[in-house]
Amino acid sequence: MIKVTLDQIIEYLEKDQHDELRAKINLLHPADAAQIINELPAEYQVKTFSYLSSELASDVIYDLHDELREDILETIQQKRLVEIMGEMDSDEATDIAAELDEHQLKDVLQKIDKEDSDEIKQLLIYDEDTAGGIMQKEIIAVDQEMKRDEIIEYIRGNYEEVENIHYIFVVDKENKLIGILEVTRLLLAKPQRSAKDVMDKEVISAQVNLDQEQVAHIFRKYDIYILPVVDKENHLLGRITVDDIIDVIDEEASEDVYKMVGLESEDKVFTSPISSVRKRLPWLTLNLFTALLVSSVVGVFEGTIARLSFLAVLMPIVAGLGGNSGTQTLTVITRGIALGELTLHNTYRAIFKEITVGIINGFLIGSVAMLIMYFFKGDILLGVILGVSMVCNMFIAGLIGSSIPVIMKTLKIDPALASSVIITMLTDIGGFASFLGLATLLL
Repeated sequence: MIKVTLDQIIEYLEKDQHDELRAKINLLHPADAAQIINELPAEYQVKTFSYLSSELASDVIYDLHDELREDILETIQQKRLVEIMGEMDSDEATDIAAELDEHQLKDVLQKIDKEDSDEIKQLLIYDEDTAGGIMQKEIIAVDQEMKRDEIIEYIRGNYEEVENIHYIFVVDKENKLIGILEVTRLLLAKPQRSAKDVMDKEVISAQVNLDQEQVAHIFRKYDIYILPVVDKENHLLGRITVDDIIDVIDEEASEDVYKMVGLESEDKVFTSPISSVRKRLPWLTLNLFTALLVSSVVGVFEGTIARLSFLAVLMPIVAGLGGNSGTQTLTVITRGIALGELTLHNTYRAIFKEITVGIINGFLIGSVAMLIMYFFKGDILLGVILGVSMVCNMFIAGLIGSSIPVIMKTLKIDPALASSVIITMLTDIGGFASFLGLATLLL
């Protein structure tokens, strides 16, 4: 495959060598073309995209950064957009359609092929985060009475419309899914065998309104790469392919990471400063108020700190280790929820396990800290106070870090959302209260 470097593309652009640029970039794999356009200086990105053929552009536009894709969709000529969407699978065309404004969408749907337009309209009905929102309408479905040779001829007549034909779906007269037929098994069947004779009747499918995260769990659990999508009456509506699910897994993982640090939407490396500020400021404002709450707890022991100023040196140790321990627990539990490992029956066992781990870690780390205090300060009582407060704080970290995401999930709130700030606040309060409280009583 032809390889063109980013520097070469920039050189073509700077020298106005448009024909050379068009020839070279259209030889690239879509993923390579998308990467180069994403990495180009902002003033060259939209212009370079305009040199792509409609077929290549249809594969590239979906992989561009969100802000860049928005810029392209705002400036692109209608005729060009219609050509690009006409080359796309229905699921990806629907995703692009969802980003258009109402007037632009109406015009595009009127200009593209009627069959494609109807499919996009049908898919736009479903929430983008559901099975219906990520499925594609392009499928090979045959009647259960069709013979092997008839099915093969049908595939020959439709293969250009459907990529990755690994399985054929078998339906009855009412278009209800009754089986699935692997292509290899079809080819090995005798000519007069019908679809119902060679199909697999044990079909794994997804309801059209199933959340995309649960769809990904089905792919992972059953190790499949094609999943039919049905309605409540089991009518076949479309299919989801494994490449779509890889995108979903990446999206869900990124979403959880962003939410754990208070970002509702992606804040990328080259997002504009103003946009980044808008996304980060609410979380930092919340952090300010939780920090003030933690400070008020410390303020209760102001007299103790004034008399024993060296306690201020040790306070960050207790709070820092508790916060880290809580974040570890939060990560394990949140991942368990996302993967479906935690159920109603085993949640209490998971919480008990995390509490146990916290107490053991607290005892071991606290023992080390106690010995260090004795070695450097020669004060065994101070070491005991530090060690006991660590046990208390890591117990709190285990309890809070495991129960908060479970509670949020029960309340139908994403466990990743704001869990970390709650846990950090509570472990800080617990750490400072136990350490300074013990110091007040014993010193």
